Amino acid sequence: MRKRIKAIICSALSLIFGGIGIQKFYLGQTKRGLLYILFCWTGIPYLLCIVDLLRFIFMSEEQFDLIYNKEYLENLNNNENHKSKFDDVIDAEYSYVDKDDIDDIKNNEDSKENIIIEKALEYHKSIEDACNNIYDYDFASKVKQLNSIFKCIIDKVRDDDKNDNSIKKLDKMLEYNIPTTLKLINSYADLSSSNILNSNNIKYEIIESIEAVTKYLNNVLENIQKDDIMDITSDIDVLKANLKKDGYV
Repeated sequence: MRKRIKAIICSALSLIFGGIGIQKFYLGQTKRGLLYILFCWTGIPYLLCIVDLLRFIFMSEEQFDLIYNKEYLENLNNNENHKSKFDDVIDAEYSYVDKDDIDDIKNNEDSKENIIIEKALEYHKSIEDACNNIYDYDFASKVKQLNSIFKCIIDKVRDDDKNDNSIKKLDKMLEYNIPTTLKLINSYADLSSSNILNSNNIKYEIIESIEAVTKYLNNVLENIQKDDIMDITSDIDVLKANLKKDGYV
């Protein structure tokens, strides 16, 4: 696997020896390396070597791997190099949705609540699949964070016996917010794999939208948790009242 630091060293050596393009041979770009050698007398390859050197210096390891290491792309597509410390914590705390989750919902009574939860699980799986097609590590991490919070909301709704309020919140976000979010994620993947001019502005707006949806989901989750606390407090008050009425307190 090629290393960014070695690419920097090769570029520096190429500058010392008159821009002969050593870095191109190291990166496996043999034809370009030969062109550098053939036209080194013009001085143009020397200038291009300066550009390469600066680019490698300011390029992150992830960006270098995405562009110049085919093995990294293959591993990334298999989700082997797509994990962060945040992902490890989320995976440990919340179970990953799988086929059994959806099958359990389908085997239950075909109520409105179960239909909403099943629909939410399908969107969760679609967002996960879309994330696998994104090679931008930073954006993919944001999507995974959003989807983990979304799964936590689904789990809270499923586990809540008195879920009238929480199921309404889940149903509301499925009407527009979540479908639109999935559409934006797929659009970002399409823009990243195309050569559309001025796409960076659109991609930046998509990133801002994903961050906004993440905050929105966090607020929904906090509100559901507050409702749970209120229910617990109400149960405690009723229990105390009954004990007092029966003379045990």
